[in-house]
Amino acid sequence: MLIPLNTDAPIYHFPFACIAMIVVNCFVFFATGWGSMENVDQWSPWALAHGDGLHPIQWITSNFIHMGAAHLIGNMIFLWGFGLVVEGKLGWWKFLLVYLAIGVAQCAVEQTIMLGHTPEVAAESFVEDAFDIDDVFNEDMIASLEVQGLSREEIEEKKEEYREQLESLVSEVELSYAQFSGSCGASAIIYGMLAMSLVWAPRNEVTLLLFIAFRAITFEATIMTFSAWYIGLEILVATFEGFAIATSTLHVMGAVAGFGIGTLMLKNGMVDCEDWDLFSVLSGNYGARARDRYGNRIVPENRKKKAGATGEADSGQKKEPKKKSLNSAAGAKKKLAEVEHFVEAGEYDTAYDELYNARLRAPHAMLDESVLKPLAIGLARRKQWDEAAELMLEYINAYPESSDTMRLRLANVFLKGTQDGQSALRVLKEVDQKTLSDEARATLKKLTKAAKGCR
Repeated sequence: MLIPLNTDAPIYHFPFACIAMIVVNCFVFFATGWGSMENVDQWSPWALAHGDGLHPIQWITSNFIHMGAAHLIGNMIFLWGFGLVVEGKLGWWKFLLVYLAIGVAQCAVEQTIMLGHTPEVAAESFVEDAFDIDDVFNEDMIASLEVQGLSREEIEEKKEEYREQLESLVSEVELSYAQFSGSCGASAIIYGMLAMSLVWAPRNEVTLLLFIAFRAITFEATIMTFSAWYIGLEILVATFEGFAIATSTLHVMGAVAGFGIGTLMLKNGMVDCEDWDLFSVLSGNYGARARDRYGNRIVPENRKKKAGATGEADSGQKKEPKKKSLNSAAGAKKKLAEVEHFVEAGEYDTAYDELYNARLRAPHAMLDESVLKPLAIGLARRKQWDEAAELMLEYINAYPESSDTMRLRLANVFLKGTQDGQSALRVLKEVDQKTLSDEARATLKKLTKAAKGCR
């Protein structure tokens, strides 16, 4: 099993509610006899009953009941992995509402569907399907017994003994079904959280733990890849099972509820995904590539510059308080190394995306000059003017002693990309002509003339 440990998705709220839900689930588990059948009377009244009418209180309580330690631990690990993303964007009280909404919706639908369920009939059907007497005592089995020297009368006696054993087994299963026939656990909610993470942060990554031959390894995968595997697998299994009310179908129901709630909140502006949501990613119009209906670049609030083209502060604009993030610089170094790799390979689009992801972890993560410069130039050559201008300005501010040629490039970007002659002139005025070569001086004159004509 792949175990999610952490994520690089931007987290703006401490996961108080996520931690609280883990504590509550563990407390209920210990308080109700560890979910064992020996203590079934302690927890079965709170689990979701099948075929016993509608019990709205169970639509809430059943989400906190777990049958066994493995059931609890697996759910709590996944709750942390993806509850972190959801609460990180919503805050604690909205997270709690969403958490309970997914659980209540899924349980209400499930219990309604199972109103006609009869535990006794289900028990008998289960045993007959699993241990069909005619399948056991088929022609091959009878022929084998005859070869062993058994007479027809002796074979019939064995068949009767087997029938009695089946009847005894049916009685045991009926007793088990009578003790508890239904479902419980937070799995549906967790699949809902996974689906919401898919909608809100598909290109962000989760750190996964995997055990291979008693050796633990960690690696990263995008939420889109991870959720496609887990949800897709459950859909496949549920399809083979005819979407019977079983584990896989219940997981799919939770995922459907989470996907719907996540999409509804996104479309109604109740969550800020910074144009990195599933629909933006699938359209190719996401992140730094996001454009409004007129083709103008969309800059998320938390990435809007507080400075002009040359880094001068805008005195008329109030500085917004920075959003807090739980992500540290722990993974930023690795991301910056990936940026360097993509720059060396000439994959400037991917390099820029990875730089964005690195700065979700550490907002002030800085590229070396040897990487920042070719990345900015590479983006300009691909006519990604906004991204190129952003990184060129960053280069000028970080390495002012060697930035005159970069100022020429930035002015050229302003002229070609936005026809902004005034910004181009401001940049060109800061160029020290004494440091330029003859060719660069000629370029300066040409750009100055073009900028004046563009005003």
